[in-house]
Amino acid sequence: MWSGALFALNALLNLGLALALAWALPASAFGAFTVYFAAALLLGNLAYDWVRLSAMRFYTPVARTKEPQLRATLDAAFCASTGIALTLAIIVAVSGFLPETSLASLVALVAVTAANAAFEYWTALCRARFDPRRYAIMVVARSIFTFGFVVPVALFTGSFVTTCFALAVATLPSITYGVLRLKDKEARPRLACRSFAKRFARYATPMVLAEGCYLSIAVLNRTFLARGGSLAETGAYAITFDIAFRALAVTASVGDAVLFPRLVANLHRQGTARTREEIARNVAVMLLVLAPAALGFALVAEPLAQLLLAEHFRDVFARYAPIAAAAGFAYTAQAFVLRPVFQVELRTGDILLAAIAAVVVDVAVLIILPTDGLLAASIAHLSGMGVGLALVLRRAILSRLIDWPLRDLGKIAVGCLLLFAATMPLRFEGHEFLTLVGRAGAGFMVYVAAVWLFDVAGLRAFLKKGAAPAREEAKPSAAPGASPI
Repeated sequence: MWSGALFALNALLNLGLALALAWALPASAFGAFTVYFAAALLLGNLAYDWVRLSAMRFYTPVARTKEPQLRATLDAAFCASTGIALTLAIIVAVSGFLPETSLASLVALVAVTAANAAFEYWTALCRARFDPRRYAIMVVARSIFTFGFVVPVALFTGSFVTTCFALAVATLPSITYGVLRLKDKEARPRLACRSFAKRFARYATPMVLAEGCYLSIAVLNRTFLARGGSLAETGAYAITFDIAFRALAVTASVGDAVLFPRLVANLHRQGTARTREEIARNVAVMLLVLAPAALGFALVAEPLAQLLLAEHFRDVFARYAPIAAAAGFAYTAQAFVLRPVFQVELRTGDILLAAIAAVVVDVAVLIILPTDGLLAASIAHLSGMGVGLALVLRRAILSRLIDWPLRDLGKIAVGCLLLFAATMPLRFEGHEFLTLVGRAGAGFMVYVAAVWLFDVAGLRAFLKKGAAPAREEAKPSAAPGASPI
C-alpha cells in the first residue's frame, strides 16, 4: 500500500507544481510552457519509455537475483535512448511545429525530456524492487527542489525557457540519488546483451507507440490553439485538462502502483483461474474509485476554479472541466484499468490500433468542427480518448481476457447516480468554499455508504480481514505510481 500512496503523492505534487506555475508565469508564457512540457512528455515516451515499461514488467525480485544481465541491459538501453531523444528534438525544432522556437528552447526541451525520463526510470526501478523508502526520498527531494527553485525562477523571470531549464536542474538531485543507491553490484555494463534488448523492444514498442499517440493529442491540440488563437488561451485549455487528467491519474495510480507489480510478482505462483480472478477483482477495485472521482471532479470544478486558479483561467476551467473529466476518465480507464490486462498477457500490440484511431479522430474533429478553438479542442480531446477506450474495451471483450465483474460494475453505476443526485443541488451563492466542502463531503459520504451497503468488490471482507477477500494473497519478497496529458 505504501507504493500506491507514494505514487499518488508524486502525482499530487506534480499537480501542485502545475497550479503554482500557472500563478507564477504570465498567461502567454504559461501557455508556451504547457506546449513544450507536453512535447517533452511525448519525446520522453518515444525515446525512453520502452526501457521504463520493461523494467516494470521484467525486473522482478527473482530476475534481479538470477539474471543480472537484465538490469545491465536496462541501464545500457536507457543511456543509448538519449541519442533517440536528441534526434527527435532536432526534428521537432527543424519542423517549426512548436511555437516560439529557438536554440535555447530546443536545449530546454531536451533537458526537460531527459531529466523527467531519468526520474521516471529510477523511480520505476524502486517500484519494481518494492522499495518504498528510496522511492519516497526521490519524490520528496524532487518536490522540495521544484517548489523551492522552479517556482521562484518562474516568478522572477517570467520566461518559459528559463522555467524549463530550472525544472531539469531541480530533478538532478533525485536522479543522482537513484543512480548511487539503486545499483546492482552484479549487473556490470559488460553483461548487457542484445537478446534482452530485443525482448524489451518487442514487449514495450506497441505500448510506447500507443502512449505516444495519446500524448500527441495534447501536443496537437495545444499547438492548434497556440497557432489559431493565443498562447494565453492555450494555457487555459492546458491547465483545465492537466488538472482533470492529473487528478484522475492520482486516483488510478494508487491502485495501479500496488495491484500491477503484485499481479506480475504472483503471475508464476498461481494458476490461470486464480490470475483471472485477481484481474477481475482489480478491474472492479479500480473502477470503484475512478468512476466517482471523475464525476466528483466535474461537480466541484466551478468552486475549485474560484479558489485555486488565477482569474484569467477561471471561466475556461469552469466551462470545460466536465468535458475534461470525461476525457480523463476515458484515458485513465483505458490506461490503468484495461491496459494492465494486456500487459500481463503480453498482448500489448492489441492497444496500438486503438491509439492510432484516437489520434485520427482528434485531428478529424479539429478540422471538421465549425466552432471556436477552445470548444473544438475540448470536443476533439474527448472524442479521441473515447474512441481509444471503446476500441480497447472491444478487444478485451472479444479476446475474453477478463471475467467481467458485472454485478460489481452495476453497483458502482448506482453509487455514482446516488452521488450525483445528492451533490448536484448543493450550491451556496457567493460562498465557493462552502459549495466545495458541501459537495465533496456529501458526495463522499453518500458514495461510501452505497459502496458499503452494496459490498462492492468484497469491500467489507477486505476491511475486516486487511487482505483481499477471495483468498490469501501471495506476499512479495519485500515491502512494496498515459503520463499526464
